[in-house]
Amino acid sequence: MRRWGLALLLLPFCFGMTSAFIFLLKAFKDVPENSFYFFIGMGSYLTFQWIFFRPMRTYVFGHEMTHALAAWMSGARVKKMKVSKSGGSVSVSKTNLFVALAPYFIPLYALLVFVLYAVVNQFYSLQTYWRWTLWFIGVAVGFHMALTIYALKQKQPDLKMGGTFLSGVLIYLGNMILMTIFLTLLFPKTASWKHFLQVTGHQTWWATVKVFTAVQHLIFKVQSFL
Repeated sequence: MRRWGLALLLLPFCFGMTSAFIFLLKAFKDVPENSFYFFIGMGSYLTFQWIFFRPMRTYVFGHEMTHALAAWMSGARVKKMKVSKSGGSVSVSKTNLFVALAPYFIPLYALLVFVLYAVVNQFYSLQTYWRWTLWFIGVAVGFHMALTIYALKQKQPDLKMGGTFLSGVLIYLGNMILMTIFLTLLFPKTASWKHFLQVTGHQTWWATVKVFTAVQHLIFKVQSFL
């Protein structure tokens, strides 16, 4: 019941973040700052998967590696990791909700491409290859989105720790936050993290007031009936 209660309390945040993210995406209607290459990269991966196949071994490796990195960040020891095309597993000394859900909202390969570019660019100018970098990041984000949705349809045991409902809500919010961070880092002149938070707060408050008013009205109706 606590998990369900927390998940329900987070639903207005889901509405607020969704509204803010849609508003943020509207700023990209004219594909500024070479964002065309990022979005075409996402489309390229989705087309590849639709025509050819799902690179499951690559996904499973990234999935289990993200579990391991999240465990390491949480102070746990990673004992062993197993990866195969049909699935994988990682053994850690302790776990928590962040460790269990991290692969579903952290686009590991997209982060690796971005970090690699940022590090190399400190020593050797890569501005000429920025458009290609945006395309590769877009491919990695499309990969993350498509295969995360596919994985969640397979009734993942990772969701048991927080319960399916709460885990689903947290994964959704996590993806909203990480995608917004990516867009603000890649396209700072177009996407504003501050504005995203402002719209999220406003829309979340609006949704909360509407729900609270509806509940009050329902309680009044029930009391009148009784």
